[in-house]
Amino acid sequence: MKSAALVRTLLGLLVLALLGWLVYHTRWEEVEIDDPARGLAATDEYYSLRKVLEAAGSTLEARTTLEPMPPANATLVLESSLWDIFPERDARLKTWVENGGHLVVTSWKADSDDLRWVPLSFVQPHRHRARDAAASDADDQDDDSDDDEQAPATRKKPRADDGKQKLQKLLDPKLPWRNCTDYEESAATSEPAFEPGRVYKGCTFKGPLRPLNHAVPSWQLTSPSGTLAMRVAVGRGSVTGVSTQQLVTDNHGLLSGDNGLIAAAILQAAPGRAVWLIGDEAREPLLQWLWHEARTPFLLALAAIGLALWRLMVRLGPREAVPPQARRSMGEQVRGTGQFIAGADPRALHAATRLAFEHEARKRVEGWAQLDDAARIAALAAALQPPNFLDQPSLLASLNIGGGATPAQILTATAVLEQARRALLRVPGSAT
Repeated sequence: MKSAALVRTLLGLLVLALLGWLVYHTRWEEVEIDDPARGLAATDEYYSLRKVLEAAGSTLEARTTLEPMPPANATLVLESSLWDIFPERDARLKTWVENGGHLVVTSWKADSDDLRWVPLSFVQPHRHRARDAAASDADDQDDDSDDDEQAPATRKKPRADDGKQKLQKLLDPKLPWRNCTDYEESAATSEPAFEPGRVYKGCTFKGPLRPLNHAVPSWQLTSPSGTLAMRVAVGRGSVTGVSTQQLVTDNHGLLSGDNGLIAAAILQAAPGRAVWLIGDEAREPLLQWLWHEARTPFLLALAAIGLALWRLMVRLGPREAVPPQARRSMGEQVRGTGQFIAGADPRALHAATRLAFEHEARKRVEGWAQLDDAARIAALAAALQPPNFLDQPSLLASLNIGGGATPAQILTATAVLEQARRALLRVPGSAT
């Protein structure tokens, strides 16, 4: 009995020691696993933003072009870097803001040549001074010589792990949601988005942002480390600058911290306000555009291409019926030759017809060669019975046509001579 109790005690101690070892050598960590998006959230990247704006009474439209411009009291977010592919858009955008529109721009504007009329700067002040100094010294000395003359002690030696840290930040999927900062509206804010004194937990990157041209911000969201957003008046409208490269509007980032409230404050979500998000410029594919805008010529071109390809196909026989191999009659040959000559050289046909007429007429008039044309026609008419058988004025005019006669007049004169020749053939008689 005592041995059995001892064995049980030893086994119990062994089990307790094993459990203690496992607890001591085990580390528990919490791992966040994102649930995959389902339903409309899986297909609409602005699903969360749309719900936030709908709760405030606003509407959201995602567009790819500034044609046409939004309503006068709407909010326009420029997320496209190609919105200014047409030069006149910058002036149109400025006019729209001055008439009451609300424009939201991000820090990509820092390197843009447009939007110079926006009184906001996304660049550190020392960068402006360095750029001006470099521009003034460019004509006096070369940049390479300056680098050579610079003392090694004044140069900042790059650390080997700087690039590695930047790469890790870019590849970390939890950034920027891990970098959350408390923001609050500054004391100079005259138009608070929500109740005064509210603190917002913003999970996003931030950068430099400050007003220009002595502009007084009407609203700004700041933290001890910098400014996230700032709004200034332009005409009857306003421009809100966001110091990040892009406003947090995606479904994942909008649910982190108070990003939803911050987006609503930046967009000035209010009942009846329309919010437009202008993404990258997108145009309809060429074939679809041709079908919608030029359907008829497009179909005709396709039909022409189809007929051309059909004509080039291999055939089993000739393209048309082969005419029978039969000899033409003499009359057909003469008529065909006459039609060809009439079309090519009507004067040659007229000269040949006159020779044929004179060949028949000299048989009825003695001394034909010694007479002129008028005497020949008169003698020919006298030799015929009855004498008025020929139209002497018309026949005389047809014998001699002027150099300015048209092809139609030449053919008419040729027809008169041919009719006179045939009439002579029907009248018997000859010169005595």
